[in-house]
Amino acid sequence: MSDSASLDNFMEFLRVNGVDFFKAARSLIPTPWHNNPQMDTELRAFYEYASATFEAWDGPAAVSMTDGRYIGCVLDRNGLRPSKYIRTKDNRLLISSEYGVLKLPEEEIAERGRLQSGEMMGIDLKHGKVLTNKDINEYLKAGNAYDKWLTANLSYLQEYVPDTDATSCETHYGDMAAKQRYFNFTTEVIREVIRPMIAEGKETTGSMGDDTPLAAFSTEQRNFTDFFKQKFAQVTNPPIDPIREKTVMSLNTGFGESHNILSDSPTHAKRLKTVLPVMSAEKFCLVQEFGTQGNEKYDPSYKIGKYDTTYKGDLKASLDALIERIIEDVRKNDIRTIILDDRKLNAENKVIPMLMVVGRLNQELLKANIRHLTSIVAVTGEVFDPHSAACLLSFGAAAIFPYLLYHTVEELEEGNEAIKPILKRFRRAMGAGLMKIMSKMGISTLASYRNSRLFDVIGLSTEIVEDCFDGATGLLPGLGYEDIDARLNTNHQRAFTNAFDGKKNSLYKGGFYKYKKGEEFHDFSRPTISAIQKASESGKAEDYAEVKKLVNERDKKFIRDFYDLKSDREPISIDEVEPLSEIFKRFSTAAMSMGSISQEAHETLATAMNRIGGKSNSGEGGEDPARYGTERNSSIKQVASGRFGVTPEYLRSATELQIKVAQGAKPGEGGQLPGSKVSPLIAELRFTKPGVTLISPPPHHDIYSIEDLAQLIFDLKQINPHARVAVKLVSTAGVGTVAAGVAKCYADKIIISGAEGGTG
Repeated sequence: MSDSASLDNFMEFLRVNGVDFFKAARSLIPTPWHNNPQMDTELRAFYEYASATFEAWDGPAAVSMTDGRYIGCVLDRNGLRPSKYIRTKDNRLLISSEYGVLKLPEEEIAERGRLQSGEMMGIDLKHGKVLTNKDINEYLKAGNAYDKWLTANLSYLQEYVPDTDATSCETHYGDMAAKQRYFNFTTEVIREVIRPMIAEGKETTGSMGDDTPLAAFSTEQRNFTDFFKQKFAQVTNPPIDPIREKTVMSLNTGFGESHNILSDSPTHAKRLKTVLPVMSAEKFCLVQEFGTQGNEKYDPSYKIGKYDTTYKGDLKASLDALIERIIEDVRKNDIRTIILDDRKLNAENKVIPMLMVVGRLNQELLKANIRHLTSIVAVTGEVFDPHSAACLLSFGAAAIFPYLLYHTVEELEEGNEAIKPILKRFRRAMGAGLMKIMSKMGISTLASYRNSRLFDVIGLSTEIVEDCFDGATGLLPGLGYEDIDARLNTNHQRAFTNAFDGKKNSLYKGGFYKYKKGEEFHDFSRPTISAIQKASESGKAEDYAEVKKLVNERDKKFIRDFYDLKSDREPISIDEVEPLSEIFKRFSTAAMSMGSISQEAHETLATAMNRIGGKSNSGEGGEDPARYGTERNSSIKQVASGRFGVTPEYLRSATELQIKVAQGAKPGEGGQLPGSKVSPLIAELRFTKPGVTLISPPPHHDIYSIEDLAQLIFDLKQINPHARVAVKLVSTAGVGTVAAGVAKCYADKIIISGAEGGTG
């Protein structure tokens, strides 16, 4: 079923069951109210009340609807679809994407306008009245005493933080160094991931794709979340921009029962909320105070149950027993906040992967029809970056307390009295990372992302996927419960017996992000690169044989390594195959922009490819016009979302134009060039100022549908009729369907990238 059909069914369900037309429409497709301090307080109260029961449906969409009495048209919160209207003097209302759809004499037009982000218009057919956005807002405000209901029932944890002593909660205990080793907190993770977030309040920026094996193929210690790859949108329902559209995004999360969507009552407003799912120690303590009997803040609506996720015996049996106990407690003991806790990890106890517990619990609660009664909090050492946090949230967690991550930050900042502001900055970085991950699928609110299961699960058995991650896409079925248990045993023994090269309290070095001898395998390792350089410089067959040996005789690290070419055909004589000149025509370089690599390297690649008859790709940064018409000209010119350097002359100089919809190294994100690389020449080519960091938006802002892509392809063919137009996508489950749509846009070529390439 399509997104549109799902929305239509839901809207019909609400209306058939008596929910008011405009309340239903505005609950499903709300205006972006979270970050709008100018919004009327009563109207804001309606949207906050509705958010406790309804998740927002994101666009891009301009939705028209009717129940026979009313007609409504509402624009998504981002305003990503044009929705223009004309009201005539004889009281007709025409709404379409453009004004010129129907020709009307100017003298008949009474009013002309457009819907803004999140706005709605309607018509009351019974009374023949046009309802403006203001009219609908006034109607919603008058519906119930939402403001009073929220005042009496809604609590924000932040209000209580100043009076909360976090030391009242047991946040850290045990051998923390061993726990860091168990959860793979390597010195590399601290250097490349954690320290930059402490220093800058944002994730660090890398420049390469992922050339490591899939977690299932790796022989090194890997995190359970490494089996999960983030989904991303391409072309239709594209990613949104978490930087420029931050004001319409929200990470608000809450605790408490979700009530009947078909009715209104003060009880529906009973929520405990926080503005960020990665909780501070103070907020975690508050959740426990609100849910613990005997505490002065106790409220049975948030009654907590604490569950240890460590185990000693069989992984699957332990998981089954834990889930069964929790389900029983929710049913019989009225548990409303489930706290899953792995802090009892020690030399005797291993940990069931928190993501496995959350995913399985979420599914079993749904099957038992009691998911709406309770919220899940993960207290875990498994989270150290936005990806690992997003995995838990996507499979059902409401909030996370990453105790080991905080302990690591406190260790790094030992002696610094300003530790609270540092931790706050760190949480802000985690929040920004979560918004970036959500935005890759065009999702604006955490409530819409939670329980979305928007990950490809690669390398886990069908049994595990069906038990714990049903609804997610499972690819390459592989490791089962016994295999994961064996890996956990090895990891546990290594972490707690200090059977590694280091002192008692030291960490593993790690080699996942950058190649390090003796650590994780990298396809582009120093030995391989050195061998390629040597063979290129010498031109000797024996040197190239060494390159082939490094690739062909390595252990199986990638999917392609499991394939062997089998043929009973006799070898073809070298004299009968195509000449080199024809083979070279199929060669092309990867898209590398001027700026991501030096001017000399960029021009050398173009010259080399032109001399052998291949093609070089300019990347998205434009190209010096002095190169056009010479052997230094790149045959392929890229058109990316930032449109940097794209001019008519640039487009006319190509034999192939490539629309970059997504990039394998970072699908769902825009390109980024650090300010340090923006020299005067680069700035001139990109029409900006030297030293300014340049970030392309994740989507093309003129492509929100297949039809929009077809328009761009048509436009490019008008400016350069002799060039082929290619569209660059990224490999993921369902990419074939997207590619079929691209083919219908009259693209001459479709390129599907993997994850191993680099980025500027």
